[in-house]
Amino acid sequence: MMSKNLIATIVNGTKLLPASVRVRVLSTAFGKAVPMVGTAGIRYELVTPEKVICTIKNRRPMQNHIHGVHAVAMALVAETATGFVTSMNLPDGEKLVLIKSMKLEYKKVAKGDITAVATLTQTQRELIATTPKGEVTVSCIITDETGQSPVECEMIWVWVPKKRAA
Repeated sequence: MMSKNLIATIVNGTKLLPASVRVRVLSTAFGKAVPMVGTAGIRYELVTPEKVICTIKNRRPMQNHIHGVHAVAMALVAETATGFVTSMNLPDGEKLVLIKSMKLEYKKVAKGDITAVATLTQTQRELIATTPKGEVTVSCIITDETGQSPVECEMIWVWVPKKRAA
């Protein structure tokens, strides 16, 4: 069903590695491709066409004034997870994925490290793969070390045909 996808090719190339090594390899590779993600130290714990799990450590460069993960860092980890799960379903060279909107509601103070779990349904995956242009609301659950959700988010991604060089 799916055309060639560079992200999927990279992920598939790491399947035989031990989990800890795979996470380090994917996080380094994707951090170089998206410099802001690398600077923030986002880790890719799981990358599949259905689900992407990203984490960010509560470390000083990512903290706010009360020593929790900064609101913008939480937005970044959610944007990263949702963007990568969407990108995993796009044929390379044909479509470009872009964030259309992000809505975040901060409900409480986050404790410790942050995890973002982004998922797509099979129907959403088929829509992305087969429609030349469109948009999708990607489900993303953000949790902290206590297992609570300090933030509710909604991420809408669009894809458009890539312009061909003349």
